[in-house]
Amino acid sequence: MATLGRPPVWQRFLVHGSIVAAAVSLGLISWFIAKPLSTRLHETEPGQRITVTATPNIDISLDADSSVTVSNTDPPRIELLRGNAYFDVRGEGPGKLQLKVGTTYIRDTGTRFSVSKTPAGGSIAVASGQVEVQVEMGTYLIGAHETANFDGVRVTGQRIIPDSAIAPWRRGV
Repeated sequence: MATLGRPPVWQRFLVHGSIVAAAVSLGLISWFIAKPLSTRLHETEPGQRITVTATPNIDISLDADSSVTVSNTDPPRIELLRGNAYFDVRGEGPGKLQLKVGTTYIRDTGTRFSVSKTPAGGSIAVASGQVEVQVEMGTYLIGAHETANFDGVRVTGQRIIPDSAIAPWRRGV
């Protein structure tokens, strides 16, 4: 019967070294990848209007008695909880903003637009550029100087409007 001796020193260092290397690698990966998600709430009281900077390229103007949440993800996820909001998205390229209004998702393609939330859904009016409105029935493109209503299932009433109808509550800003 053969006796089992201790493994050579290099094998013990190899096993322990690989365990330490794996632990350090996992720690570094989680450090670089894991960014905690935070959400900021911006809201106005009746009679108050504010403009907030969501990112260096996105400004949000809130009408009276309105509220939005903004995440720190890239692109930021924004949800209109109530009221009216005007979005000014600057810079090149599409997809700098993802907006949720009820069960409807809106994605910009470098634009300025306003959104209103209603109990039945909402409406959107585009000042410049183009937005994608994604509802249950599909994705719709709303272009500059157009408005449309949405209810989470379909987009209706798409029509051309004058600049003054895009965010009438912002006049004089």
